[in-house]
Amino acid sequence: MSTPWFLPAPLIDVAALALWWGLLKLSRRRDNRRLRNGILFLLLVGATVRALLHLASLIPALSIPVGLGSVAFFLLIALMPFLLMFNGVVLIRREGRRLSNLLCLAAGLGLIATPMAAVALVATANPWALLVAALMFCACAYLGVFLLIFLGQTVVQRIWGGRRAMPHPDVVVVHGAGLINGKVGPLLGSRIKGGIEAWQDEEALRPGVPLLVMSGGQGADEPVSEARAMADYAIARGVPPERILLEDRSTTTRTNISYTRDLLAERGMTDPQVLLVTSSFHAVRTAILASDMGVPWAVEPARTAWFYIVNAWLREYVAVLTYRRRPALACAGIAGVFAVLYALLAIGAQTGIIG
Repeated sequence: MSTPWFLPAPLIDVAALALWWGLLKLSRRRDNRRLRNGILFLLLVGATVRALLHLASLIPALSIPVGLGSVAFFLLIALMPFLLMFNGVVLIRREGRRLSNLLCLAAGLGLIATPMAAVALVATANPWALLVAALMFCACAYLGVFLLIFLGQTVVQRIWGGRRAMPHPDVVVVHGAGLINGKVGPLLGSRIKGGIEAWQDEEALRPGVPLLVMSGGQGADEPVSEARAMADYAIARGVPPERILLEDRSTTTRTNISYTRDLLAERGMTDPQVLLVTSSFHAVRTAILASDMGVPWAVEPARTAWFYIVNAWLREYVAVLTYRRRPALACAGIAGVFAVLYALLAIGAQTGIIG
């Protein structure tokens, strides 16, 4: 179908790009930590791809790079299960066979096994097998869409979040992680180094103003609190002890934020500019949780080992899924209604009531 003369395709592309960019910019100004930014970012990417494809049809010189980009994208999608499994094997070899380290490997195997199972169910032509295949499709569609939204929000946070959103913090808060034999391990050390860097940058501009908060309680197998070990780590790297506050009660990300808020309020800091520092894979979930809790704090990602990121990011995705129960319940309800109606029709057809 040809485009109407009064609404040429280039104008549609420009209008779509302007619309999604404008809505994304407005949404980011209101709160760049919400998942709606991820949705708008994906819509902007879709409009950009559509515009590039249209340009490639008008300008032959662009057809080669656009075609190569398309091939690379589909090749990446096709290889994704194997890349996930490879990453999972590397992680298990380096970090051990803990349950938390199996997610990447399981995701890769699931991407291969699920379509094969669905095809096998459909091939039986059994009405109940078809119902199971349809429900599998609904579940995978929901999980896949949510994964894309989470990925889009990850990109939004990396581009516009962190120190870009909070360039001059009054307080830099480092979130704890488990100690290794009572000492700071590489993962936690990376977080602390990121916090020290942000604190030093602001200290150079406003001497005596920024505070460095170490947030982390004491686990059952830890000789000291994470906050105490983190503070000692920072002091050994030149941070004055009097510029460090300890929040040593928290055991979760939520309590990291709430107890730190209480600690700052006790010092008369009711509305400080706060920058949270945590691992790169943990930054998006921390930002979403901070937004849900009503605190206007930005989150700065610290460096993480490459082989660890994907598995840990998938864990964060699963955690955010648990934060958003209403969409899951709504999709489950729709799928349930579909399943009941389908079952009634199938039973009716088998008993001769229908047909």
